Formats: sequence, C-alpha cells, structure tokens
Amino acid sequence: VSNQTLTHPVLDVVMMLASTLGLSLFISSGPLFLMIGRHRRTGLAILVAAAISLGLVLILQYTTLRPRPIDVRRLVVPPNFPSYPSGHAALAFSGAVVLGLRFQRWQLLVLISAIMVAYSRLYLGLHYPSDVVAGAILGAAVGGACYGIMVRSKATWRWLLWPQIALVIIVSQMAYLGLLPLSLLAWPMADKVFHFLFFGAVVFWLNFWLPDRSLQVGRLALPIAILLPLGIALAEECVQVFSPYRAADVGDVISDFLGMIFFWWLSCQIGRQSPRISLGQEPSGAKKT
Repeated sequence: VSNQTLTHPVLDVVMMLASTLGLSLFISSGPLFLMIGRHRRTGLAILVAAAISLGLVLILQYTTLRPRPIDVRRLVVPPNFPSYPSGHAALAFSGAVVLGLRFQRWQLLVLISAIMVAYSRLYLGLHYPSDVVAGAILGAAVGGACYGIMVRSKATWRWLLWPQIALVIIVSQMAYLGLLPLSLLAWPMADKVFHFLFFGAVVFWLNFWLPDRSLQVGRLALPIAILLPLGIALAEECVQVFSPYRAADVGDVISDFLGMIFFWWLSCQIGRQSPRISLGQEPSGAKKT
C-alpha cells in the first residue's frame, strides 16, 4: 500500500539514498574499522557477515526463483536477481547487528538505519514485504554469529544458534508462501528428516546457552532447551491448519521431538568434553572475581 499511496517527491529521494548510500555506509564500515587497530575484529566481522549473508541470499534467491513485484510504483530499474530474500536488507542488518552489539550506544541509530535501508526496497517497488523480513532475519542472525565468534574475547560457537533459528524461520516462511522447491522434498520422508535436523539443531545450540536449565515437573526435570522449541513447534503446527500450502501433521511433531532429544543429548556430551563451546562459564573450581 505504501508503495502506491504513502509517497512524496522528497521521500523518493530519501529512499533512493537509503537504498544506495545507506547500504554503502554499512559495508564500508568494515574496511574502515579494519584500519583501526583495536577495532580490527569488528571490521573483519562486518565484512565476513556481509560476505556470508550475500552468499546465502543468492542461494535462496536461485532456490525460490521468486519474480519481482508487478503492478507497483517503481522508481529504479530492478536488478536482474530473483526477489526472495532481499539482499539489501540482509547486508544492512548483518552490519547493523555487529555494530550494535559492539558499540551499544549506537544500537538505536544503526537499527533505524538498517530499517530505512530495508524499507526503501519496499518503497522503490523492488521487493515484497516477506522478502525484506526474510533478508532482515537472515542478515541479523549472521551478523550476530559473526560478532559472537569473531569479536568477543572468548570465541564461542554457541552464537550459531541465531543462524539456525533464522534458517528454521525462513524455511517455514518459504513453505507458507509456496516457495519451497518440491524437488527437495521428492525423496521418501524428506520433510520428516528436515524437521528432525532443523529443530534438533536449534536445541543443540540453545542448550549451550541454557545448560542445566530445567523445569521440574514432579520427579522429572524437563530441559528448557527442549521445552521452548517444542512449544513453538507445536504452535506452528497448529497454525498450518490455516495455510493453503501446509497441513498439520502429527508425524512432523514426532520428528521434531525426536530430533530435539537426540541433539540435546549430543550437545550435553560435547559440552562436557569441551567446556569452551558452552556458555563460556569458568571451569569448575575456578575462582570468581
């Protein structure tokens, strides 16, 4: 609607600048920080996050092959790439998250700037809202992971939780939009395997954030790392009743649960053998300061 009605010549210029200059500022901040000794990790994280985000965007674009919007008010010539997800949104949010986590006083500024870049793609008639949402989620998750692994003094792989959550959200969104290529689901039990792996991997990484956190129910101690994703999976399965492209399936929930149990056990085993991969807590017996 905003592409057709909420327009103004001044906004036209602002949005074109946000789409070009705004995105350039996020990307160029990487090399800029690389030249500053104490911020080199930040600069490298921005560049790596941008490269990974762009690579994932291209993979998704040529997997979904969603055409650009038609019958819209278009101010610039659309790029010769499919529409889903938005590369501009992904690149802007990947840089914004790294900067916002590293320089907390800038968080509001970089968030508003990233939103402006993402919204400009809608205003200019180049993307659907779902394209921009998917790009923002993807970029934010990759940016968060790059910050956690590359910038923090103690690198911890638990930050890969965020790309994993983004993957589940984006694949679910693709399913609701009818963008999933059916060829990927042609082999027997394919959807059950994906449910097992995707939701199981969420629990795997989440357990490093919430080790030993459980809900006591009688004599049972139910891991929070399983309960949270399981609740979301159950709710999402119920919502599928209202989708023309999806159908609620008890088998999917069973696959989700089995994957969660297996990957929770696996993360417990790895966490015991390699304490550095977990929450970054001090080893037992270490003095607290």
